[in-house]
This record gives sequence, C-alpha cells and structure tokens, in this order.
Amino acid sequence: MNKRNKINIQLKTILLLSLFILLSTACSRIEQEHMNAQMIDKKTYTDTINFVGHWLNEGAREDFVRNIAQVYEFENQNIKVNLKFPEDIYYDQNDRQSNEKYTARVIEENLNKWDILRINGEYQEVTELLNDPDWAKKHLVDFSQIEEFREGTIPELLTEEAKAMWNGVIPGPYVEGQYWTVWANKEVAGKIGIEVKQFGMTFNDFARYLKAVHKYNQNNPDDYIIPIYESYVWETTMSIAINLYSSLLDDREEFLSETITEKRLQAWGKTLEAMEGIAKYEPINPKWKETEWSGTHNMMLDGECLFYVNGSWMYNIWEGIDSEKVMNCMPCEYPSFKPHVTYPAAYQITWGVPKDAPHKEEAVKFLLAMNKPTISEMWSRYTKCPTGIKGNLSNAALGGDQFEEFARYVQDDFGTNTYRYYETSAWVLNDQHTGTPIYFREVIEGKMTAEEAMAGIRNSIRQ
Repeated sequence: MNKRNKINIQLKTILLLSLFILLSTACSRIEQEHMNAQMIDKKTYTDTINFVGHWLNEGAREDFVRNIAQVYEFENQNIKVNLKFPEDIYYDQNDRQSNEKYTARVIEENLNKWDILRINGEYQEVTELLNDPDWAKKHLVDFSQIEEFREGTIPELLTEEAKAMWNGVIPGPYVEGQYWTVWANKEVAGKIGIEVKQFGMTFNDFARYLKAVHKYNQNNPDDYIIPIYESYVWETTMSIAINLYSSLLDDREEFLSETITEKRLQAWGKTLEAMEGIAKYEPINPKWKETEWSGTHNMMLDGECLFYVNGSWMYNIWEGIDSEKVMNCMPCEYPSFKPHVTYPAAYQITWGVPKDAPHKEEAVKFLLAMNKPTISEMWSRYTKCPTGIKGNLSNAALGGDQFEEFARYVQDDFGTNTYRYYETSAWVLNDQHTGTPIYFREVIEGKMTAEEAMAGIRNSIRQ
C-alpha cells in the first residue's frame, strides 16, 4: 500500500470518528468501504449543493476536499454534494487568471448554477475585471455576520483590517493558510557540498550556496543543476529580493507604506547591489522563458534544481507526485540582511456563496460545517500548512518533520505580522507606480548594474 492510500484511509477514519462523536449516536465503528457503500446505495436526495472544489491532483489536499464532501453527505442523508473541480469546468493551466475570469463571468452574466464558487482570495483581480470594488459585498454572502462562523475563526481574521481585504465583508471560511518559502533540495545540496540553513539564512549564506552550485556546474557540464527554478507563467524569484529589501526596513508598516522615501530607495539600491553581486553565478534558470510552471513540478523532486521559490502548498503537489522524494524538499526561511520585520504569508478565503445561489442556505451550512476544530486539525496534519479555522491543537502542526517545523517556526516568530506577496513594484514604490520597473530581473541576469537601475528608477518617479 503506497503512502497516499495510507493517508487517504487515515483521513477518512479520522473524519468518521469525529462524526460519530459529534452525533453522539450508539452506532458502532463502521469499516470505511461499508460506509461508502451505504452512502451510495441508501440515499434519497432531496437537495443538492453544487460545489466548485480545489486542489485536484495535489495529494492529500484533494483527498481532504473529497472526504469533506462525502462526510457531509453522510451527516445529511438528504443532501447530494455535486463536487466538480475547476479543471472539469473552466481552468486553463496556462492562464493564471482563468479562475478570477470565471468568477467575474458568473457574477457579470448572473450564471447562478453554482452554490459554492472557488474565489481563492482573488478579490483584487476580480475587482479589476469587473471594475467594481463592491462586487463581493453585492454578490456574496457575508459570513462575518454569522455568529457560528465568528466562533469558529481565529480572532485576528475577524478584524476590520481583515475585512478590508474584501472591502468590508468576509465571504467564507479561511480554510487555507500559506507561507512562502525558498525550497531547497537537500540531496542536491549534499551533492554540491553544502548544507542549507532552514532558518536564519543570511544573504552571505545564500550567495555562498549559489557560488557552490555555479562551481559544480562549471566542473560538471554534463550534470547541470539549476540554481533557482523560474517559470515565465508564474515568476516567483523576485520575492527573494523583496524579502531582502524588507529586512532593511524597521517594521511592517514602513514596508507596506505608500510613501516613496529616500530610506526605501536606498534599501532597494542595496538590494540591487546584492543581486548584481550574485549575477556572476548565473542564478536563474537560463530557460525560464520557456518553462511552463504546471508541467515542471517534478524538476525539484528529480534534483534538477537547488532552490525553488514558492508557497508551502508545494508540499502537497510534490507529495502527490512522489511521497518519498518530497522528503528531500526542505522549506527554508527567506535569506535576509537583518532579521525579517515581516514575512510573506496569508490566510486565504477559498470558497464563497453567491447571494442568488440556487441552494444558498444549504451551501452556507456546508461551509460552516467546514469551519470546525476537527477540520482545522486535519487540514494542518495533511497539508503541513496553517489554517484560519480554530482548532483544539495549534493552528500550525506540532513540528514532527521539516515541513511542520517550518510552519510552527513562522507562526511562532511572526504570527499575523505578515503580508501577502504579489509580484509588483509597489513594494518599493507605491500603487501609483506599479508600472514603473524596479529592474530586479535585469540586474540579477547581469543585463544592468545596480547603479544604472537606481538611476532609471529615480528618473521615472521624478517625471
């Protein structure tokens, strides 16, 4: 029996045990296969919840969604959960905006087929497509008005600041938490003679690692190792520079400020000087402009690269591909000049209920059933990621392996002193200058010096 099947059986067993406790019935424990057969053979459905799911082909995350739907049906014998994944309906792997485009279309054209939409934290993207900042308030159920939801959600996600992320509402549970990380392949690190720090990595450490892989490539041209993976579909390496930059500032508020100050410009100048310094090691995947993100997940697993910059969700994607090789992939804290003042992380609202959904009340009940401690604990255990749902255990897992240890470290050290990362120049400038280049890529690829880049930035903001 492979690891994924074991995980699936464990997950279903935990769900069933939780169900029996909650219902306080006199039922004996039922074998999982028998329960599934009962669910299929004995139900007479009187209502349906049309549910757009998430995380197809992402290991235990897919199992999580499927089992939540199955157990809800078992608890509510008259309800059929019609679970479909975006890949079944509209999702385009090569179009990073396909989900928000579909959400915008459903709202704009009043396509009220779905009771639960996958909104995936994409308020701003849909706002731009609809040109309406009030779209969530107008069209989605506001869970912040439901006492049962408030009782099941960690308090820091019920604040006005949190509600401002959706322009004054909370359109669903914060099931998914995420931490950004510089993933390192431990086997590749050993191969080139280094040991990568999981925590407390300085910029000098990072530069030394890149120098080592560059030297290895020069000595082994037939066994090339990509220093840092990159894809044109989803460019993520700029986050390394942004986190170096943030470590030079005093606090989160200064980092998130909309004011362009001399201190901020000087901090970015120092960051670009650091990027210029590592450019000689040719750190970025040289074929990144030809690399499809969705079709190259195995490159990290197969030891084709040393570093891979992305979110903690990659654990489940890799675990679904190869549950043994994923143990070589270690999530590491971003390198910094000084200790980080904030960290890229987020709690994300994955699903929302349209106000005109055909089965709105049942859909709301379904998402409220998901906002429970037992679900929180299962999510943390099987995804190695945090969640905004209150749990009887820590919201991060307990630290049993390198993945759980990373989640616990970030939660303990930063709490909600985090920010949600997007690839935008506004981190250095402001929202009025999002189209102004900050020249990260030109400098790290050796096409421009830091001095030339800063001269260009200063000239642009003066105009």
